[in-house]
Amino acid sequence: MSRLSWLRFESELLGNDPREWFVLTGDRRLVTVLQVIGLAGTLAVVFAVGLVPLRADTPVLFLLFALIAGNFTLIAIVTSLSQFVLSRRLESPGDVRSEIDDTVAYRQDVGETTGQSLMPVKPDAFFRLLFRSARDDIERLATVTEETRTRRTREELETLVAGLETHVDYVVGLLEREESEMKHALFASVTTDYENYVHRTWYLQTEYADEYTDAVTEPLGRLTETLEHIVVAKRLFKTTFIEAEISELSRYLLYVGLPAQISAVLVTLLYTTSGVAPSVSPPVTRVLVPAVLTAGFTPFFLLSSYVVRLSVMARRTAEQFPFSSQLESAMADRDEFTRDD
Repeated sequence: MSRLSWLRFESELLGNDPREWFVLTGDRRLVTVLQVIGLAGTLAVVFAVGLVPLRADTPVLFLLFALIAGNFTLIAIVTSLSQFVLSRRLESPGDVRSEIDDTVAYRQDVGETTGQSLMPVKPDAFFRLLFRSARDDIERLATVTEETRTRRTREELETLVAGLETHVDYVVGLLEREESEMKHALFASVTTDYENYVHRTWYLQTEYADEYTDAVTEPLGRLTETLEHIVVAKRLFKTTFIEAEISELSRYLLYVGLPAQISAVLVTLLYTTSGVAPSVSPPVTRVLVPAVLTAGFTPFFLLSSYVVRLSVMARRTAEQFPFSSQLESAMADRDEFTRDD
């Protein structure tokens, strides 16, 4: 993927929903760069109009001391984040084997539902398989809505298809684009309450079992199972994404925070040398101090951009599960319905 196509894709996401791009979908590096540019522009205007003439050393030293102390705090945050990621990866052999067995069983269930004997290994391909399977069943249901015995059941089926069709097509389109990544499909799916759709599909099958023909019940049942698999995959990949995001954040904080810390310390030494004025000329000071202040705030902008995205994902997931989720009752209905058959 070229850098130009990546920027074009990010611009498309920004144009579709600017607020969503800043808090969730946008590349965190670009979000941080925009914040840094905003701060640099503000400082440039403030210093250019003379609101901060930089004739006194004490205010500048206070700012530098605060930035140095704050960046040292970030070092502690990086250490804590690294320990968290390592603790998630250090597992006993029994835990590893149990996790592998659960994963294999889950993949077998997905294969039985989708009719695929060989399942993809990569998460994006696996996610794409699930949503393509759901799209196929939705398209089939859209062509057999007349296979119902009452107007009410037809309207409820059409409502279900219309509610899922646009979203599933959008997710599949994201997964098929070269510029897109797995996380973009995850962002689109994390805001959708699939548990509610599972409940609705099983409600249609149990409540109107005698009013649908086999042409409807077969894809509707398969769609229900696929949506259940999507629920599991979404939560699984969300956990993996959060771990990768925290690891990436800790790495970038070190990359950005270390140069910012060194530059702030060097400028502080310039201001604390013997003499009344700093050992650099006033024109250089008017450029150097704003640059160092901007660099000192960059780690905080980077941290805020990642934390905002993680908190938004956690909040949206918490709104759906477990108290508002109807998946448990839907699965109970399914078990009862299966026993009755």
